[in-house]
Amino acid sequence: MGFYSNFSEQDLIIAYTNQIDHQGKANEEILEEIAARGSLENFQAIIENQNKIQNERNRVIREIHQYFMDKQSQNECLSKIKSDILSREDIHLLVRKKYSQIHKNVENLRVDSKTILYSFIGAIIASVISTIVILLLLYQFIFLSVFAFALLIPAYIINYWIIRLMTGKTRVNLAVFIASFVATILNCLYCIIIYHSNYQ
Repeated sequence: MGFYSNFSEQDLIIAYTNQIDHQGKANEEILEEIAARGSLENFQAIIENQNKIQNERNRVIREIHQYFMDKQSQNECLSKIKSDILSREDIHLLVRKKYSQIHKNVENLRVDSKTILYSFIGAIIASVISTIVILLLLYQFIFLSVFAFALLIPAYIINYWIIRLMTGKTRVNLAVFIASFVATILNCLYCIIIYHSNYQ
């Protein structure tokens, strides 16, 4: 039993194409497995057909993006996209999926008054919570005081996730990114204030 005998057809295709891409040719063992399942010509025809389908999917996806950016509805998009390779069902699925993904990405990037407000409130709340967490860690594990500045990394992560939960948007949103950074600066200020108040 050869190494590739338990590979599914798709796994065998991936292994074969990787060898062609990186070594310029396939090794004897994989060629023997391909021959045992049929012929190299049929196998290569399957790969060529898959590549053709993938290229067509990529073309359709580019069209969908363009129609979305032109503010055309899904129905308008569907009526304009034609393909001799993909079925109408495949195109319907692609349009629905891509319209949903693009809409989510656009909404995620949008900086409106609600996002700014929630980011600002989130920065205040997050900085307080993360400061308390950091101070508790320092209290429980005094040796961590040597790495006090390094603790700003977990503080930033805590800040970001709290702000993300409050806004429903990720760090690619400018308001969320700035708010997470501001919250971490507030961590520093809180710690400095607490330090001076305890040692004066």
